Amino acid sequence: MKILLPYDITTTGMKNPYLFLLARELVRNRNIESVQCGYGWLYEDIKADIIHLHWPELLVKSKLADMSRIDLLKDFHFDQLTHALEEKKSQGAKIILTVHNEAPHKGKSDQFQKLYGTVFQLADGIIHMGKASKEITDQNYTAETAGKPFFIIPHGNYKIFDNSLSKEECRAKLSLKPEEKLLLSFGAIRSAKELDFGIRAFKEASVENSLFMMAGQLPHPYKSQPVHFATRKKLYANMFNKQIRTVEKVIEPAEVQIYLNAANLLFIQRFNTLNSGNVALGYTFGKVVVGPDYGVIGEELKKCGNPVFNPYKIETVTAAIKEGLLLAENGLGEKNREYAEREMSWDSIAEKTVHAYQTLLSQ
Repeated sequence: MKILLPYDITTTGMKNPYLFLLARELVRNRNIESVQCGYGWLYEDIKADIIHLHWPELLVKSKLADMSRIDLLKDFHFDQLTHALEEKKSQGAKIILTVHNEAPHKGKSDQFQKLYGTVFQLADGIIHMGKASKEITDQNYTAETAGKPFFIIPHGNYKIFDNSLSKEECRAKLSLKPEEKLLLSFGAIRSAKELDFGIRAFKEASVENSLFMMAGQLPHPYKSQPVHFATRKKLYANMFNKQIRTVEKVIEPAEVQIYLNAANLLFIQRFNTLNSGNVALGYTFGKVVVGPDYGVIGEELKKCGNPVFNPYKIETVTAAIKEGLLLAENGLGEKNREYAEREMSWDSIAEKTVHAYQTLLSQ
């Protein structure tokens, strides 16, 4: 089989190595003849048996010199993508889509909503990371997904990240005292609403000898924007107590272990988000993970006995944080690590993915 992954995996791999890890295992699979990666190949005259799509919005953003300038997207950008996919299908290629999000994290315009519907309509099969993903997707895109084959394939683990430093060494690098309990929020926080939510949850939980650290990009990062300071007003007011800390940057791969190994608990600072790589990341590093009871996040956390919460009921959030810290002291983190090794291995994910490809090609 010849597979086309129309994404620049080097670029996406800098922040999230998901596609690189998938492609690496597909290349090693005995049933795969080739794996071609790159945005441009979708528009070239090459033979592909399977076109494996992931984030539809990236396929149109890739046409821009600056992918952040979604205000420059025009109808013809979307039309070009649709035409390219239709052309590949007419040449015999099967399209499969892995569902990562209900909608783009940024730029949730009518154009992108229509794009998602178009891609679901063109897809010959759909991969979900959990049963909740299928249920939610079928509700949102009933006509587009009706009768199509689907496959449940979980998110893979993050063993690619270095994990050679001890907990003590990592905590020393973050200047943490032995008795301090670190609640970690890792990765980009996408809105002021999420930022305020994390601060309130930590303060309401009021855990003795605890710190809250947000490591990753914060919303509105540019100081030239007035909203930058308005967004951070509440954050700055709370940081004077030194119990709330921020590391406002994209965390380098070599630094990931420092934050994860130092943490007592990983907190998914989201509302209703379908999937989060932080579940797999926390499990990989043997952490108890606390997150919203929604989508695949809630499904996976409950499956392994990790606490979940209703983000609109703060008392459930604070209870989950306290329960999570207790579970961490009683060894749940190690069970999560074993689960990541057993159920989230990339060789297993590749085998299931190839089976999905074969199923489509046999129809």
